[in-house]
Amino acid sequence: MRWIVASAQAACLLASSAGAPAAAAPMVDARYSVQTMGVALGRATLQVDSAADGVTTRFQFANDALLGLVEASDLRMRSLVAPGRGRVVPKSFEGTYSKDDRVREVGLDYGASGGIDGFELVKRGRIRVAEVPSGLAAGTIDPLAALLQARAWLDQAPEGAELAIPLFDGRKRYDATLRYLGLTQVAGADATAPAHKIALRYQLVASLNEDTGKLEPEPAGRLREMELAVSADGRYVPLRLEGSLDGLPITAVLSGDCAGPSGCAAE
Repeated sequence: MRWIVASAQAACLLASSAGAPAAAAPMVDARYSVQTMGVALGRATLQVDSAADGVTTRFQFANDALLGLVEASDLRMRSLVAPGRGRVVPKSFEGTYSKDDRVREVGLDYGASGGIDGFELVKRGRIRVAEVPSGLAAGTIDPLAALLQARAWLDQAPEGAELAIPLFDGRKRYDATLRYLGLTQVAGADATAPAHKIALRYQLVASLNEDTGKLEPEPAGRLREMELAVSADGRYVPLRLEGSLDGLPITAVLSGDCAGPSGCAAE
């Protein structure tokens, strides 16, 4: 069930990356409500800010316990991507995964070439892994850096175009593919608005063994699929995400566009 969080985060963030070059990223400050079968599951926040040293992205997802099927948890991520001419130059990534009985913290550092050259995993305040796991595919990046990689692609992609991205969130390695499906209309609170429609496919390919520090293959990783819509107003704000996990439907809907023209109500 942890992948409910990760998949929603990855899909929303990948899509939100579209738009201007990294050095001129539009600010995103969005709130989301996440539901399953009409029952509230959790709340998410996505923030993207442009600064002199690059683009900082923050994501948080907090979910409540649900009928013994889902544990209450809190996920927080932060990344920094340096300005680059037509390419993503990730610098660092931090993730904190919290549950009632444990907290895991991960950190990634990137070298000048863009590859991951530093890694640390801390569990319950104790360092468990302090070396980069071997076997990461070339070009592997964290989910938040992936949002900037997808930006230029979506801005120029014709209908039917695909983008493959290998992802590592510090605990799991996924293969993800985006496919641009064209323009659609998304119903909002007051009216419908044009949006870009995107299909996301992802598959778990390896998991980090915290005892050995090695990535272990997941031969039976299922291919998951989701659909999402992002605003077609030039800001590319994620509007809606729909998918399922083992038959459990998941929907994430924009509940507050705090950086939009009208802002959002105070929480």
